[in-house]
Amino acid sequence: MTLISVLLDGNYFTRGDQRFIPIGAHWIPAKTGLQWPLQWDEAELRNDFAAMRELGFNTVRIDLFWAWFEPRPGSYNPNAFRQFEFFIQLAHEFEIYLHPTLFIGGEVGEAFWDIPWRQGRHPHADPEMLRLQTDHAAEFARRYRGEPAILAWDLTDEPPYWIVGDQTTDAMAINWTRLIAGALRRYDPEHLLCVGTSMEDVFHGPFRPDNLAAEVDFFSAHPYSIYTLDRFPDPMLSERGAYCGAFQTTLSLGAGRPVMIHEFGASSAQYSPERIAHFDRVTLYSSLAAGACGFLAWCFTDAAPEQFQRIPYLRAPHETQFGLTTWDRQERPRGGVLREFSQLLSQMDFNGLQPAPGEAALIVPHEWAKPHGDFSRSGLSGSGAIPYTSVQDGFETGETNLWLTRALLNAFILARRAGLKVDMPREYSHWQQHPLLLLPSPLTSTERNIAHVHTTFWDQAREYVRAGGVLYASLCADAAIPEMGDLFGARLADHAPAGEVTLTFIEPFGGIAAGTTLQYQADASNPRHWPATLDMNGGQVLAVDQESCPALAAHTYGQGKTLLCAYPLETYLAIKPSAFERSDNSHQIYGGLIQWAGCTALFSTDVPGVEVAGLIGDRRGYAILANHQPEGRLVTVTSRSLLKAASQINPGGKSRLVLENNQWQMEIPGYGGAVVEWQL
Repeated sequence: MTLISVLLDGNYFTRGDQRFIPIGAHWIPAKTGLQWPLQWDEAELRNDFAAMRELGFNTVRIDLFWAWFEPRPGSYNPNAFRQFEFFIQLAHEFEIYLHPTLFIGGEVGEAFWDIPWRQGRHPHADPEMLRLQTDHAAEFARRYRGEPAILAWDLTDEPPYWIVGDQTTDAMAINWTRLIAGALRRYDPEHLLCVGTSMEDVFHGPFRPDNLAAEVDFFSAHPYSIYTLDRFPDPMLSERGAYCGAFQTTLSLGAGRPVMIHEFGASSAQYSPERIAHFDRVTLYSSLAAGACGFLAWCFTDAAPEQFQRIPYLRAPHETQFGLTTWDRQERPRGGVLREFSQLLSQMDFNGLQPAPGEAALIVPHEWAKPHGDFSRSGLSGSGAIPYTSVQDGFETGETNLWLTRALLNAFILARRAGLKVDMPREYSHWQQHPLLLLPSPLTSTERNIAHVHTTFWDQAREYVRAGGVLYASLCADAAIPEMGDLFGARLADHAPAGEVTLTFIEPFGGIAAGTTLQYQADASNPRHWPATLDMNGGQVLAVDQESCPALAAHTYGQGKTLLCAYPLETYLAIKPSAFERSDNSHQIYGGLIQWAGCTALFSTDVPGVEVAGLIGDRRGYAILANHQPEGRLVTVTSRSLLKAASQINPGGKSRLVLENNQWQMEIPGYGGAVVEWQL
């Protein structure tokens, strides 16, 4: 196959008339590490490309070090461009697309790869630096316009540059991206653009997807749960940790662009190679189910032992063994996982498909998504003689963002365990098309702007439920819902500290029998863990707490229904280590909501730890399954549609499945996955 230019077609990349999933890794050579431009070895590079092809790569991400290509302002290094053109030659020869990354700042460990003439200037803010970066991008665009070996330009890796990370604002990130993207598009309009952000989405960083959506063609995510223990207080190989890629994919998709997983994995200097392979496998299947459009692991190879003696590896032992292969190109277990997944993807036809819409909308607040300083949704209009200045909009938001993203993540997992596909639309988008609406605390709160919905949202929610929608909300001491009595059949009366929490069902709900108990550990010193005290206003009490106070209330409003939880259960689970490895059954509340609402998922399984989601097209598609548990499971998969046929896709072909009543059974290995092709 000759490399041809790549475009985006809906959610997926396409070459000619065929969609495909880019798969591969980030390339850093074993023997020369990040000094490869200065220790250039074409024979070694050719051998690496051959090894990557054997591993099933169709794409490789590479660094284009700014200082090497532009050693002095405006003066370019011809040797650097000759090297890049050798990459292009190899790309065509081995049929592996290049995904070049410009303006490398941080790369490997704590290293910052500077330019000698920066002189302390901020690369995202200084006018001269912005001009020089714009010219630098334009130079690449002029030289390589329309080059089919280039999948897309990656504007930079993991901004904001670590050396100025705490100084970069939303406005700086937007302006920088707009300038660099504009220079590339002016001279090279054919190539796609992205910014290789790390966990800027989860961290609410300035390069988060909502700030970039107008400037790039697709987003990227680097799902490193192992470096985010404040949100993933679990072993690497855990049910929550293996949802990291799917969660980031879903969160970013809500900003309106396709999402590629750019970096994932772990180091065998810290974790066993077999456990890393399991983690990678679940991440691949789970993220594909969520709608990810590509997978580039970190990274191709381990570092050679001689690299251990010099920085950055000298100061970052974990970075020495992140490879899909050992330093001498022997396949590691995770390399085998990627190769098998590549073979499976090659058996799939993505033409005409899109990720199935979710049954549930998990709302992302407008205040989180908008740039700092934007008051277009303030409700103020015309000229004002009395100026309004926010005392929160520009403040540091780390603790509040942690509160929010913890809740969103754990609500996402509960919904998936209950069998719901989840979307994460923004507050002012068209979320009303979803039959279920999820508003876990702190979305119902009032303390910090970025963590909750606007007051006017509740008017929309009331109309949504009146028209037949079903709404779930959980509360804490900071809850504030105007005129809530008619909507929820309960009012806020007060709040009280809580430590040991027991919810006891006094009525059956979905599959939950009366007498069932759920237990939680709250932080009695933290008001964000305190429950709301409810006065009932016509709603039905389904469960009471340890004080016999209403804990879960159901209500019918218009043609729709609401379910109100007085306790912030999602926040409790968020801080509980290994919460989903300890037989937690909180997902049964979400499952009861599904049954009560009469909502049927596109696909569902009978095992909470095995998720399933669909890719859909015209009378055909795929069901993607991922087992987040260590045990192999025999699962029954149910479709809400009348299926004509179903076949499991394997790396080497297909095997027919037996359908009975729109169900089939299949074995899913521990930490394994499966793809099933179906026809209507």
